Amino acid sequence: MQSEERELGYSVIRAFMNFKRAEMMNFHIDGFTKAEIRFMFTLFRGIRISDSELGVSVSEIGKRLGVSRPSVTQQINALEGKGLITRIQNPEDKRAAYLNFTEKGKKLTDQIIHYFHESFIDMKSYLGEEDMRTLIRLLSKLTDYLNSKANHEEGGGMPK
Repeated sequence: MQSEERELGYSVIRAFMNFKRAEMMNFHIDGFTKAEIRFMFTLFRGIRISDSELGVSVSEIGKRLGVSRPSVTQQINALEGKGLITRIQNPEDKRAAYLNFTEKGKKLTDQIIHYFHESFIDMKSYLGEEDMRTLIRLLSKLTDYLNSKANHEEGGGMPK
């Protein structure tokens, strides 16, 4: 019985790894790294829910991406250099910086969103609506489980 459970666990890990590999091979926009595209998408989502007219705070982007401040700074510098985003200092708190899109950045983000939308239409055509809804339900359930588990474990991570 334990051997069957272990094999099931390995199968889940293989499925996730294969999915991630296939996703990486299929999603590409010339001239941009996957990290840059992910950053742009995260900024887009952050701006939509932000209550600040300035955009999204740098610290919020770091939290949403789950990366260190130096990594966020590196991405900001790269995207500013490409003319996609702008950094805005908060006039009320000079220590706080916000991010927003330039016109060029807005256009790229529209392309990214359109591409995602088209990918999901293709996916629905391939899977069928019922399987697509089942996939969404199972991924949501799994995400809730993993988030709950992370929130209840002290120190997070593997046991020592």
